[in-house]
Amino acid sequence: MSSKIKWGGIAGIAAAALFIISAILDQLSPLQRTYDSAASYLYLGVVVAAYVGVIIAVLGIHALHSGKPRYGRLGTAGTVLTVAGYLIMIAVRMISMALGQESLGNVRIVGGLAVLIGSVLLGVIMLRARMLPWWCGVLLIVAFPLGDVANAIFRAAESLLLALLWGSIGVALLARREGVAEPAVTRPAQAG
Repeated sequence: MSSKIKWGGIAGIAAAALFIISAILDQLSPLQRTYDSAASYLYLGVVVAAYVGVIIAVLGIHALHSGKPRYGRLGTAGTVLTVAGYLIMIAVRMISMALGQESLGNVRIVGGLAVLIGSVLLGVIMLRARMLPWWCGVLLIVAFPLGDVANAIFRAAESLLLALLWGSIGVALLARREGVAEPAVTRPAQAG
């Protein structure tokens, strides 16, 4: 198994765990516009760490698919947009932490839009390439956009959806061997 794919899988599972922790922290002490408690900084630190895990998982997806004919430029574009979007969101969170309050909302929206477009592109290409289970591609397409809608129903639901997404992708990446599809081999029954 390629080490990039392996580390992508491990990072996906770690990101899922961190998103679950962030959902719990958000329930215990909801984040306000002004960060005035250690809980706020702990929450933001956990979210930033989760985003770093997501970036590594996306790079694992890219390592698995790169060079495959069905991945191509659109898959690479999806990877670049998704990584760039999460990098922007990390930068905004870090600046907000330094300032002690939520800031750069418009820049964060740009990062979110990049993640949205990149995730949809990457999800469609994953469905087309058939290197990972189909539901990984579907989750990649729907989890991020459904997050805001789900947050209206249940606070921190977006974090739980992202945990489901990245945990699933992490497990799927770790389940891959040598980065190639392994066809099912049937052996004739032996007499004897």
